[in-house]
Amino acid sequence: MKITHSLLFSALAAMVATGCAQQSGVTVGSDQAGRANTASGSMYPAPANPNSPDFSQYKTYSWSSQITNSQNSVFFLNDLLFKTMVRDAVEHEMAAKGYTYQPTGGDLVVNFRSFDQPTEITSNDNLGTGYWDSTEPYAYAGERKVQLDKGSILLQMIDRKKGVEIWHGYASGLTDGNVFDKNKDKVYVAVGQIFKEYNHRADKL
Repeated sequence: MKITHSLLFSALAAMVATGCAQQSGVTVGSDQAGRANTASGSMYPAPANPNSPDFSQYKTYSWSSQITNSQNSVFFLNDLLFKTMVRDAVEHEMAAKGYTYQPTGGDLVVNFRSFDQPTEITSNDNLGTGYWDSTEPYAYAGERKVQLDKGSILLQMIDRKKGVEIWHGYASGLTDGNVFDKNKDKVYVAVGQIFKEYNHRADKL
């Protein structure tokens, strides 16, 4: 009977989480280097690149410089508390995927930001001045494009040694009327949904 109750509780919890995501109108998407993907929001054109990254080599990560800058809130609607909230949610998901944080020199450089208005990204210019520091030589390929609705969080993972993006994910539709919805529960659910798109781990379960 205890097992039945436990299973029932788990099922109800899953239904509630799913219902929250649907009711909030949040949509998620992702893409990774070397994967053929012609879906809306994809940065990478078909066909698949035979030189796809080996995700098993990535064990550690570091934040980008704008994430570690405690005074920089420009990419988070000038709200440092909101920035911290998103960072903590991403940190939680990275740990859940088995990645170890390193202040510097991680295998991956993780960067993210929010958009309160619909945005089309075709170059680093669309990400904003200072999103990548001059010491972070991430070259944005011109053929890559992603379209985001209002109320979006975009997350990118960069191979630090190669200076190229290996994966990105996003959630769009985090809105309350015409403003970005910063409700902590909704933000954590949205970030969790982004990471459900990430089918890799740093460890083996």
